[in-house]
Amino acid sequence: MLGVYNFTTNLEGSLIAWTNKLVLVYQPQLVNMSYLLLVIYIMAFAWWIKSTKTLDTPGLSRNFICFIFLSKIIVGLLYGVIHYIYFQGGDTFIYLNESSLLGSTFLSHPNYYIGSLLGWEVIVPDARVFTYPCAAIFWKDLGTYSLVHLHALLYPFTFGYYHLHIFFIAIIGLFASLNFYNVFRQILELPKIALIACCFFLPSLTFWTAGLHKDVYVYFGLSLFLLSLLEFQQKKQSFKTILKLCLAILIIGIIRHYLLVLLLPATLAYVSTLYYSKRIWTTYLIVYSLLIGSILFLTKFVFGIELFEILVNQQTAFLAEIGGSSIQNVEPLSPTLGSILRTIPVALINVLGRPFLWECKDFLQILASLEILSFLILIVISLAYKKQSIKEPNLLIHFIVAYAITNLLLVGLLVANIGTIARYRAIALGILSALLTHLLDFYQVYPKKLNSVNSKPLNIESSTKKNASPTAFSKKNKAKLLQ
Repeated sequence: MLGVYNFTTNLEGSLIAWTNKLVLVYQPQLVNMSYLLLVIYIMAFAWWIKSTKTLDTPGLSRNFICFIFLSKIIVGLLYGVIHYIYFQGGDTFIYLNESSLLGSTFLSHPNYYIGSLLGWEVIVPDARVFTYPCAAIFWKDLGTYSLVHLHALLYPFTFGYYHLHIFFIAIIGLFASLNFYNVFRQILELPKIALIACCFFLPSLTFWTAGLHKDVYVYFGLSLFLLSLLEFQQKKQSFKTILKLCLAILIIGIIRHYLLVLLLPATLAYVSTLYYSKRIWTTYLIVYSLLIGSILFLTKFVFGIELFEILVNQQTAFLAEIGGSSIQNVEPLSPTLGSILRTIPVALINVLGRPFLWECKDFLQILASLEILSFLILIVISLAYKKQSIKEPNLLIHFIVAYAITNLLLVGLLVANIGTIARYRAIALGILSALLTHLLDFYQVYPKKLNSVNSKPLNIESSTKKNASPTAFSKKNKAKLLQ
């Protein structure tokens, strides 16, 4: 590697010039080869799915898991097309370009890359090296900083092509969905079709976690977090459980660190209910009140930090976003508790009601409006056709509800852009949709169909014996049965 640094400037300039010429000449061939490479990646991963024991998932065949994976790739490609056409690339292509530029340099200058990844003030080794924004952004926008550097590591496998990045994102999304499936099948009472739909095919959740953005990493981190808590609750913890929990905290911490603040009180309340399972919601209320009060007191009077000022600054940053989907006439927050409490009703309307159908300006906003309208209809139907008898809910359900509601509330308080709201609320709405479906009594909604299915005999052998005479089978059929 030292030899790389000792190249003369003229030699480096010649190599770069020749490389640029080759890229220009063979660009069409490289694009075609990239799609062929995507097919090879997909086939190799599908072979791994069918051969490994890691993905032994009750109720899911290997072929169906391959189908889920392929669907995530298709949705990820659609995500890129929509962003390219409607948003001129948007954040997802900014992340792609910056990670490609950074990734194209770290093989020859690993010291610069590692120092940049860790947020150090490193010396740029060469004037032609792509310089990512200074280390100040490491703390200002850690999620963007981390995402770009993580995808820069994939450059030797993606060569900067969006569709090849989508392959790796689909892998992360697949494992996240499988984790949620393994959690929900143990804590929820859902028909198999409903369980599969809630974990793998909710439109908004599937779309927003399929592209090159932060959401898929949050989705994966949260799935690992829930799976770890469930294993601790079932006393199945092992070294792998601790590893999953640490990895979940790391992923969420570097992508959207404020979510750890939302997870902390919910986790403490959840652990408390493991030892005292009576009056669960009272326990959550007490834990949240004590923790929030303690944090406000310590930050203001011990550390001199104004948390309300931080919330106001974050809202101001979101209000500064320019676009046709911004919510008009949003009242800015004041750094007081009273101002935040007064804004809560409006925040809930924004996150659980916007965009209204009559204010939609394009097809994408109509889809977002139909999504939230469908969620509200699901709430009504689940309460109207609620199961008459539900066994005592798993303690993890209360944790999920507490986290999802606080997440939605925070989004409603700070974000004033319809598109951003739709993306930020997708994961919370997805897991709440599964919980609402858990309440729904499907036998009331489809009584004839489900009852007719349940009334059919399940014992095929006894049914055959009852309907068939001893002479009903030919010698050929008997031979087949004996095989």
